[in-house]
Amino acid sequence: MERSINRFGLTEVFKPAGVSKVDIVFVHGINGHPFRTWTSEKDRTFWPAQLLPRFVEEAKARILVYGYDADTVSPVKEIASSDTALDRDGGIVVKRALIHSSGKKGKHTVHLRSIAVSTYGILFLGTPHLGYDRTKWASWSDDVSCTTLKNGSQARLLEALETNSETLQNIERQFVELASDFHIFYFHETKLTWLDNGWRYLVNEGSAAPVIQDVERAGIQQDHSHMCTFDNIDTPGFDLVAEAIERYATDAPEPIQRRWVIETDQQHLSLLGGITSGVARHATSKPAAQASDTLPTGDHAAIDTTNSTKPQPKKHYLVPWDCVKNFVGREAQLEKIATCFRGASTQQPRVLILYALGGQGKSQIVLEYCRLWRKDYQGVFWVNASSRSLALQSYTRIATASSSQPQAKFEDGEQIIETVKTLLEDWNESWLLIFDNYDKPDEFCDIRRFLPRDEHGHVIITSRRRDLDRLGDLMELGALSPNEGVNLLLRGYSRQEIAGNLKTAKEIISRLGGLALAIDQAGAYIAHRRVPPHQLHGFLETYETQRKEIMSYTPSHFWEYGSMQTLGKDDRTKAINAFTTWEISMKQLIKDNPRQKDAIVRFLRLSAYFNPARIEESLFRNHWAKFQSRNDVPLKRAQSRQIRNFFKRKESQASNANDTRASSLYTTGTNSDLGQGDLSHQKPEDQWDPDRFWDLLTKIHNLSLVQNIEKDTQGASFSLHPLVRDWLQHRGQLIDHQQYVAEGFGILRSTASIHLQYHTRISIDQRAALLSHIDACMLNDEHLSEPHKHLGNEETSYDTADVLAGVYYQHGRYDSAENLMIRITKNENAHIIYFTKLSQVLTTQVKHEQVVELSHRCQQYRENTLNERHPDRLAFTSVLSSALLNLGRYDEAESLQWKTLRLQQEVLGQSHGNTLESMSDLAYSLYRQTKFEESEALAREALQLCESNLPKNDETTLRIMEVLALVLRSQSRFDEAEVIQRRLVVEWQQSLGIEHPVTLIGMHNLAWILESTKKDEAAELYRHVVQRKKKVLRKGHPNTLNSMGSLADLLRESGRDEEADEIKREIADFKRAAEGVAEN
Repeated sequence: MERSINRFGLTEVFKPAGVSKVDIVFVHGINGHPFRTWTSEKDRTFWPAQLLPRFVEEAKARILVYGYDADTVSPVKEIASSDTALDRDGGIVVKRALIHSSGKKGKHTVHLRSIAVSTYGILFLGTPHLGYDRTKWASWSDDVSCTTLKNGSQARLLEALETNSETLQNIERQFVELASDFHIFYFHETKLTWLDNGWRYLVNEGSAAPVIQDVERAGIQQDHSHMCTFDNIDTPGFDLVAEAIERYATDAPEPIQRRWVIETDQQHLSLLGGITSGVARHATSKPAAQASDTLPTGDHAAIDTTNSTKPQPKKHYLVPWDCVKNFVGREAQLEKIATCFRGASTQQPRVLILYALGGQGKSQIVLEYCRLWRKDYQGVFWVNASSRSLALQSYTRIATASSSQPQAKFEDGEQIIETVKTLLEDWNESWLLIFDNYDKPDEFCDIRRFLPRDEHGHVIITSRRRDLDRLGDLMELGALSPNEGVNLLLRGYSRQEIAGNLKTAKEIISRLGGLALAIDQAGAYIAHRRVPPHQLHGFLETYETQRKEIMSYTPSHFWEYGSMQTLGKDDRTKAINAFTTWEISMKQLIKDNPRQKDAIVRFLRLSAYFNPARIEESLFRNHWAKFQSRNDVPLKRAQSRQIRNFFKRKESQASNANDTRASSLYTTGTNSDLGQGDLSHQKPEDQWDPDRFWDLLTKIHNLSLVQNIEKDTQGASFSLHPLVRDWLQHRGQLIDHQQYVAEGFGILRSTASIHLQYHTRISIDQRAALLSHIDACMLNDEHLSEPHKHLGNEETSYDTADVLAGVYYQHGRYDSAENLMIRITKNENAHIIYFTKLSQVLTTQVKHEQVVELSHRCQQYRENTLNERHPDRLAFTSVLSSALLNLGRYDEAESLQWKTLRLQQEVLGQSHGNTLESMSDLAYSLYRQTKFEESEALAREALQLCESNLPKNDETTLRIMEVLALVLRSQSRFDEAEVIQRRLVVEWQQSLGIEHPVTLIGMHNLAWILESTKKDEAAELYRHVVQRKKKVLRKGHPNTLNSMGSLADLLRESGRDEEADEIKREIADFKRAAEGVAEN
């Protein structure tokens, strides 16, 4: 077959049936050959003709190979330049050809220009884009079997290919300006080549596959000499190469056709003496009617045109080249910008303010808008609005490039501004001004002075500030969608790899909050670490431990985020990352509030230790109310005083305040008195100031450091972007983390105490919000605090741990409550009340043996420290008796319960809450022993006392009512029992939620009551309970198994034996699994 291949020029090796739509051209490299380069040594497979056709035939693709003289070159004296020698490398040849083609503009060179216009995609196999190690290639090239380079030409060629050579840098620079027109895939070798000095990569990954935005990258499991050959379709690497070629061949026809429509129009204008066109910057996703024009681009691109019949206006495009190559998605936002400018407006010019959190991609989306819609404007001008002086510099460039006298000198800033305004106002066509990074309106306050008064003009202002609505229409740029984020994160992966790891990738996007810059950084970090697709799941774990390192990482080369977002000339080349961009906002906030800077910084950093989704003013206000009038340790700290003083009512406000106003500060609807106490003793100037809190939130919100600020009857609230939270946490040292975690726990304790005291009057949403903050603080404690300082491990944190464990217990999070209480009770000298609460948690989890063991541990403490009448000892004894009851030790339990009840009645009184709880426990104990009449009498007596002395629907009252319902059911008084139990279930669903364990137990008991009269409803209710318990508790939890057993028994009674047997087998499996765990 080799004989049929032309050594020089093009040879067709495959032609599809019918008319071909795409040409695939293979170009070999140094010492290469149009046949041998692509033919395997083992099976002699010429894969362009023998393997590839089946993959591209449907796309109507023709396959050709191109040969040229890559074996020898003329002597050094005959070489015009090193560029000529460099033409002997395939990948560089293609790049040089495209650069040369794109520069051809005349009507006599259309055939040359067609190469650039018609090229859609390029696959580079081992091309040394950034050069090579000269010592490696010198050794390798002497040993290759192909004809070697002659005389001094080899040295000349190797010199041109050497790393950092001026020739390569020039070609790379020119090609980068064109690269966005093409789809590019870099392949690098992953097997070593033997050289004189050992095994080495001939072209390393950094040179063969540099990390450039929007370029695909992959490795081929071959060395450099064999990475272009494949024996069969199963040869490593072939699937990647073939998939890319097939994809490019399938996608190419439509965008190339659109290019030629535009190209033909431009050539026609040129023939008529119109605009002389340059290289088109085409958008493959854009309709032909909207495709970008063919004007040259650059910092000072201006086109001089002459027309013998009708003069054409000059076109100007002064936009930076810092466009991110891997721009993804944002179609809806781009269309929204375009729609804004298309609509009618009374503004002259039309002004759009694009605002967002730093790193969300404001500048990049505007750059993309400029690229896509530049043909609609006579001029597009980019202004650095970071400061007034930089804006004047930008206007000077605009004036110089647009002036009819390019060498004109301008006397002062006002003359420059007037020159630009007059220029644009005199135009009859549309123009676009972009003021980028307008983040300091207080310093650059006369931006309106820069705006021409012209109905043809459009202005885009990018800013982190939200308070610029007086300048024009506001448009917030939100997070990337999950799919957009995945495409940005995994830009170097194949479609198959992305599809196989889509779930993990979306989890990463969610954790990064859809922030464009952060996702781009994460993608660069993943590429830098060479994380294979199947190990992406480990990135999140790595991120949690290395957040600062990852979000501070920027690639060494080709990182576009820099000069556009820096503050001055000295920092122009400084790389911007997600963390540094927010530091700019923080510095601005501090500069605007110098006297309160410490309090503001501390408030923001402290907020970062809570759940960022919603942080309520009430957290800080409740903490304030709890400690404001007390000489407590937390407010002795200087840091806490900073926040306390900042939110204190100012004297000017205090002098005008009255008692009504002071009271309203703590009014929160129906829960106005919850935990606030009597504040009448406080001086007005010592009161919490909600207005100052809201004013601070507004300032921070205007700089986009916080999100979603709201205000309602409960007070203000705000949210933090998850990455802003990470940045705020990592601004300090380890000791700072520990201090903030401890202070965060103290703040939560204040609100948690209110919830424990008034839990029946706290909404489910409020309780869930508090729980989310506790979870966040516990996670921070685990990751950021030293183990011995974890909550509950030190005596100073016992009380806080106890209160937060109480919240966990109320929410049915029994495991979490148990873990906290265990930490406290590791100290044998801990107060007995902690042992009592741990025993209560264990009893709820049906761990009765552990309660008995715990009683033995603290028996000596009880006997030596507390007499038997002490309330704390009586409380522990009450819990112990319940455990004995559930262990079947009925007589022992009942005796202990009667003794405890009588002592509590004497010491605490009949109406005390602890006494009533003991009456409830004793009534339940009597019920369990089938002493129904005694149980009912005691329950009714306790219920009467509860209704007289406790709030309506108090927890103790509800527990006694449930005991009464169970007793009535056991006496076959089904209707009475059902009425009571249904009322209880409704109450628990409303106050605790449908999935709370207490609610589920109540529903189980209702199903049991209904068994005798309403079997179908009972069965359905059991099924619901089992499903919920498996989710909330666990599948093998004793309470879950109990409900499953009741359902199985009811089904068997109804003649549904098969269903019952299946459930029984499932129960047996769970029990065996639990026994196995216990044995291990």
